[in-house]
Amino acid sequence: MLELYLDIIHAAIWAIAIIFLMSGLDEIIFDAAFVAWKIYYRFVLVRDKPRLRLATLKARKEQTIAIMVPAWQESAVIADMIRHAVREIDYRDYMIFVGVYPNDPETGRAIAALIPEFGDHLCIAPVSHDGPTTKSDCLNAIIAQTRRWEQKQGKTVDIYVLHDAEDYVPRYGLRVFNFLMPTKAIVQLPVFPLDVRWNSFTEGHYLDEFAQVHVKDLRVREWLTGGVPSAGVGTGFSRQAIEMAWSQSVGGAFREDLLTEDYEIAMQLLRRGARSAFFDGIVRDAEEAPASMRLWAMRGVPAVRGAFPDRFWSAVRQKTRWTLGITLQGWEDLGWEGTFLQKYLYFRDRKPLFTNLANVGAYFIFLCWLVPLIIDALFFDGRNMPPLYESGSLLHNLILLNLTILVAFMLVRALCTLVIFGPVHALLSFPRLVWGNFINFIATLRAIHQFVEARRKGKRRIPWEKTAHSSHQVHASKV
Repeated sequence: MLELYLDIIHAAIWAIAIIFLMSGLDEIIFDAAFVAWKIYYRFVLVRDKPRLRLATLKARKEQTIAIMVPAWQESAVIADMIRHAVREIDYRDYMIFVGVYPNDPETGRAIAALIPEFGDHLCIAPVSHDGPTTKSDCLNAIIAQTRRWEQKQGKTVDIYVLHDAEDYVPRYGLRVFNFLMPTKAIVQLPVFPLDVRWNSFTEGHYLDEFAQVHVKDLRVREWLTGGVPSAGVGTGFSRQAIEMAWSQSVGGAFREDLLTEDYEIAMQLLRRGARSAFFDGIVRDAEEAPASMRLWAMRGVPAVRGAFPDRFWSAVRQKTRWTLGITLQGWEDLGWEGTFLQKYLYFRDRKPLFTNLANVGAYFIFLCWLVPLIIDALFFDGRNMPPLYESGSLLHNLILLNLTILVAFMLVRALCTLVIFGPVHALLSFPRLVWGNFINFIATLRAIHQFVEARRKGKRRIPWEKTAHSSHQVHASKV
């Protein structure tokens, strides 16, 4: 019986070790590509070239920009978001369109109360039916409202920008979109969570994940394929891109049966030849952001800041939606078509379906081996439990290699966190990795369950678990 038990443990260790190796090699490739890009950028791309300055951005003729904010039960935060945006944005020709449902009168009243003060830049976009539906449905209703607004104003919206009700919009973000479009079909700004208290591990693990993605990963993705996925906020689409994405069957630009419509639209547009850009450059001579919004070592970069869940189950619900939309619905909808590099990035996007399970699975398997080892040592003088693996064996070497890759991964993530949030959060990224693993593990199990249940019942559309927001204040003290 003990022999069978140990055989099962060894089989599980082999499976997890192989998953870790494949994921680890992927991370090494991305790290190496990032270093290569930094060298190329420093010594080739910008050598002897003038840096981007605020005067250059302001010299570009302003295009009309529509900021689209889908809102369902956002009365607690939407007013603060709009006030901050209108007072902060350094741009003139823009309108904020907020999508509102008829059965959410609180949000509607919160926006209507701002019209007298901010009506030159604010418009309610009514959804024709009750909510909640999906973010895509709300965004399509907003686009329909922009069409009506165009007819009334005699103007044409040139750029569409995605934002959420809890976002802090960067001062010069619209000028960046105006500068890069229509040359680029999609432009993504960096997105980082608001600073948090040192002991808020649920909120804090978002700092580390977003730092890694928006300092390193998106830069590499653009360099490799000329395209980046949308982060859902801080994304600008040219009018041509929205028209290219418009589907008569859907009745809009965004697929309403998908939970990560932002990811899907960017990937579909990339397939059709649309080019996108990730802008993480410094705007020289720009007015510095407020202290609570500054990036530790990337000051002058127009980055979106936002609040993220501070409760375990709220984070799980949000991560469930992301995992379900990108890995499962994305796999089903987008398949594996495209160039070799595009297929590689699909693999990278979908590997969390396996690594999120393997991360916590490794903890469980270790305990399954450790507990009987302790019992054997205490009561049987260690006579029954053989070593987990023989020294110098293939499994031993594979585990050592994976541990080495893991240490490198943790150091790279800590460095990314350091660049954005400073040394204390960089150190905290190590224990937060473990906590984040448990959040991602449960979210992945829920995503698989919801996907399988929906397909078993013949349903294409999966209910949208919207993240609730209770405050729009920078509530974290400095750590």
